[in-house]
Amino acid sequence: MNILITAGGTSEKIDTVRSITNHSTGRLGKEIGELFLAQGHRVTYITTPQAVQPTKESNLTIIEIDSTKELETTLLEQFDHQKFDGIIHSMAVSDFTTETTLSEDLFIEKLAAKLMADGHLPDATDLRETLYRSLDEIGKTIQQEKKIPSGTDRLLLFLKKNPKIIAMLRKQQPQAVLVGFKLLVGVSTEELIRVGQSILIKNNCDLVLANDLEEIQGSQHKGILIDALEQTETAQTKKEIAQLIVKKVEEKWRNQ
Repeated sequence: MNILITAGGTSEKIDTVRSITNHSTGRLGKEIGELFLAQGHRVTYITTPQAVQPTKESNLTIIEIDSTKELETTLLEQFDHQKFDGIIHSMAVSDFTTETTLSEDLFIEKLAAKLMADGHLPDATDLRETLYRSLDEIGKTIQQEKKIPSGTDRLLLFLKKNPKIIAMLRKQQPQAVLVGFKLLVGVSTEELIRVGQSILIKNNCDLVLANDLEEIQGSQHKGILIDALEQTETAQTKKEIAQLIVKKVEEKWRNQ
């Protein structure tokens, strides 16, 4: 099989020295990748520089990215020249990316100028609409500084929504066995399964691995694998999760 795996966590630049990221280590993706390789499959492994990576071998291609935009571009480039039998999208992708950053004084100056330019605002509805328009325009301010000065009491960071990477995977690779991942925090097993099923349906996945951050400690990693028939199987470690995913993907691929 020709397998694509995403792993690790994306980061979004604030300036040349700062970024927003998450705590994903890529350990689960590494475990999955190494097991697919051990089974004789070819693996294209897209990850981040900070994440752990599988041991290099001839059937493994590692591609490093940083941001969600770079991930999207890299995936589309891969899809242009090869088809995958299985896609394991375990990467923790940033929901938002940075748009611009303003000091408190500069933000107030720009907002005041916009409100004054729009003239008299007779009621709360007009004020709200003007504020939304102003925020949209201020958000498009081009950030000039390579490193944001630290001499302001407050720093306003504008974030804009990233595209949902998983949403494009089925469209781009309809033949692939697609495995999505969903991480929640401090929820019941029933809620974890319910949300996992909704992700599976929404993104037309074959399988979704639902897990709770509070159930992850070191090698201990409880995960619930959900299929399109709403059947579930539970694993207790990263190794068990990897074994379960590899087995199910191979079975699904053979039975297509």
